[in-house]
Amino acid sequence: MGDAAKGFVFDDENLTVGEYLDRWLSDAVRGTVRESTFSRDKGLAFNHIKPSIGRIKLKNLSAHHLQSLYRDRLDSGLSGSTVQKIHHVVHKALSQAVRWNRMPRNTADKLKAPTASTKEMNPLSAHEAQTLLDTASGDRLEALYVLAVHTGMRRGELLGLKWADVDLDNSMARVRSTLTRKSTGYVLGEPKTKKSRRL
Repeated sequence: MGDAAKGFVFDDENLTVGEYLDRWLSDAVRGTVRESTFSRDKGLAFNHIKPSIGRIKLKNLSAHHLQSLYRDRLDSGLSGSTVQKIHHVVHKALSQAVRWNRMPRNTADKLKAPTASTKEMNPLSAHEAQTLLDTASGDRLEALYVLAVHTGMRRGELLGLKWADVDLDNSMARVRSTLTRKSTGYVLGEPKTKKSRRL
């Protein structure tokens, strides 16, 4: 599909990274991924990528610019996993720029993605779990806390439960939807993967 059919015309000589990201998000990403993924990618672009390299002309973007972006974000206190997501967004955007013939090659191909930091899980001890449940006793969300402690379900999964998903006779709950946040509010959607659908 040509540029005219897409409803915009690129000025290749003066197109900045920031302008390109806006067009990429609206024309290539919106509607092709989950709303939560779109919101995340847009947030990373607007909060981290554009403020750092948004004014650079797309044709002049170098691997050094990207490396400096990642280093600056790590030094500012972002986790390695968040910076890795930033790299992923940059790589996807520049891959589309190559397909649209706006760049001869993907500059991000030259870089290794930042290492994602692994956070050690610290589950509640049996005593801590019981203290939580005792404290929640009588709270309007007590059932939610009990379910969370006994099943290990994620927050979005817990909030996405419907009565049709719960079998009280057999003490089972099915994860068939999840509550996610998008730019306009919260919405119920399907779990990301088949493995997320479980009893």
